[in-house]
Amino acid sequence: MMETILILAAFFIGAVYLMSRSVETGLGSVGGALRQIGLFILQKNPPGLVDIFDDRDGSGSRTWMNFGMLWLVLAGLLGFLDGWHNYDPTALDSLASVGWSYDDGSALREATTNVLQFALLFGLVGASLVAVSRNGNGRLASEANASLIAVLLSAVLVAQYVLPFILGFADVDTSVAPFSIVLFSLESMVLGLLFVPVLINILLTVSTRENEDLSTSSWFLIMGVFVHIMAMLTVFFGDLAGSEQVEWFGRRVGSGWVPLALMFAVGYHVVPMAAQVPIWSGTLRSASMFFLFMTVPALSLTGIEATGFMTNLMAIMVTLGLLPILAASVNIVMTAIKGLASVAENPGAIAGMFAFLLLPFYAVGTYFTGMDAFVGAGELGAMAHTVNTGLLFTVGGLLVLSGVFSNYPLAVGKPLSSGNSTLAAWFVAIGGVSSTIVYLMGNFTKNAVEQSGAEDVVAADGGFYLTGAALFYLLGIGAIMASMAVIRTGISPAKKIMDTSVAQAVSTYTLTAGSATTIRNLIGRGVGVDTELVISETTTKKGGSTVIAVDASLHNDEVKEFPSKASDALVEFVQYLVNTGQSVMDVFMAMDMDGSGRVDSQEFLTALVKTDIKELTTMDAEALVASMDLDGDGELNLPELDIAIAQIKRDHNLTAQEEE
Repeated sequence: MMETILILAAFFIGAVYLMSRSVETGLGSVGGALRQIGLFILQKNPPGLVDIFDDRDGSGSRTWMNFGMLWLVLAGLLGFLDGWHNYDPTALDSLASVGWSYDDGSALREATTNVLQFALLFGLVGASLVAVSRNGNGRLASEANASLIAVLLSAVLVAQYVLPFILGFADVDTSVAPFSIVLFSLESMVLGLLFVPVLINILLTVSTRENEDLSTSSWFLIMGVFVHIMAMLTVFFGDLAGSEQVEWFGRRVGSGWVPLALMFAVGYHVVPMAAQVPIWSGTLRSASMFFLFMTVPALSLTGIEATGFMTNLMAIMVTLGLLPILAASVNIVMTAIKGLASVAENPGAIAGMFAFLLLPFYAVGTYFTGMDAFVGAGELGAMAHTVNTGLLFTVGGLLVLSGVFSNYPLAVGKPLSSGNSTLAAWFVAIGGVSSTIVYLMGNFTKNAVEQSGAEDVVAADGGFYLTGAALFYLLGIGAIMASMAVIRTGISPAKKIMDTSVAQAVSTYTLTAGSATTIRNLIGRGVGVDTELVISETTTKKGGSTVIAVDASLHNDEVKEFPSKASDALVEFVQYLVNTGQSVMDVFMAMDMDGSGRVDSQEFLTALVKTDIKELTTMDAEALVASMDLDGDGELNLPELDIAIAQIKRDHNLTAQEEE
């Protein structure tokens, strides 16, 4: 047993390392024939089926998030029924005529956990796909293929419960071997293989980032999807071979590494973006990236026969498994605190901050219950299931809301529907935490009664489950409220609007002498036009003449200059900025709704409309952008906008005017 687990662990760690290095040095810049093969796989397979789905920007991630909210609502409903039936097992016996039955509650618990895991998978991956597209050229390599995979995964979830019902008419009992083994093995294989196109889609998307660094969220998503594929295939081969150790290891990877990686991907994207400040600590970020795949998370840890050496080794690795959780939680919470004013105005950031405030407490709980389950003591009884489910519902649910509230508007190109989004986050947080605490009190009371043998002396624990179910109802209501906000956002006729809130730029930023970077990288790290750039090391060069070699391609007779006479609309726009006291950084961050570091004509037109300037057509907006576009890429970056506004102020002598 020990040799099998150690070999698998070494193989997984080595595979993760090779994938990480390949993304940074090779696969992240897929080119030529390899890229064409990947695009062919995504856009032409299966033939005709992928063409059914929309390939517009953001449609793929939007489909994933829509399914995530659907399954989250269903999981909330099942979770409430599970808690209520712990109190009253006969609550729904009146539905026996339509096939309802309730035995010991294990089937309902498994269904709740399964649907919840799918909800988190859909919601977290969908939100992270938006982050990946922002790290690339603003869209996935194939939005249609992403939508197709989301539909197929949902079909797999439905088939898990419909197929046994259908086979029952043929007197096939899918709960006994060999049918149960075959069906479960095929399910694991399908769930693994369906994520292969997702991984290809992500890799092709990040390959368009050119010289940009791979974002932290993109890295966690790539690793999470890659490890998920490996885990599902490991479970598949473990089932076929009848190896309990192989199957156990695959399940632990799928229930530990994968959800945490996806949670970190959403957290490292939403909170810094909303706070408008760089990530607080690069060291803690690196620690969360390194230790996550080098340790064993206690989440959903179960027991297995092991030697004394293996038990001690696992105890050490599970203890170290708290490090990446604590590192990521502290890092993201401190980032939120640095930009607390902006975070407080963003429902998605509020949900994300709540999630990482609660994650360390749940992680400590899973540590003790997981170790109890692993060594087989069983002294904590059902507490392990309570804590694990509470973590997934509360922390996972909050991060799904965080990703949806922040990234769904970016995917559909519309502002988040004003309503009860923040209240939904509060409901999920309060309902999840309070119900977990009450359920744990019930579990503790039940354990004490069973171990003391004094049932007549100690009060029954049913009241705890009744109260816990009532409190959990808040979480279900919060999920429904969040889903309604998503629906209203999707069907809203409103377009993207310009947010004139002040962007918080860092006051100073240190650069290392001799290092290379880009303006887009600096903007992404919170640098503004008024930020003081400090060079860490300087060298004094000897005087004398210097010969500078200039490439022949730089000699161009065509010189593009800014027009001497700007259009009236552009002058009015700059006058509006002067009157309102907005800086160039404020304007650029407000225009750049997709966070690409560039402003296209549609975003610029939206900004003009916001200022009540005379109505312009799309062609007019394109002409204005072209007049300021110095590098000819069809879009504006921050320096180009800064130069244009400064020149208009100078040529037209614009000063602030008081409103009459």
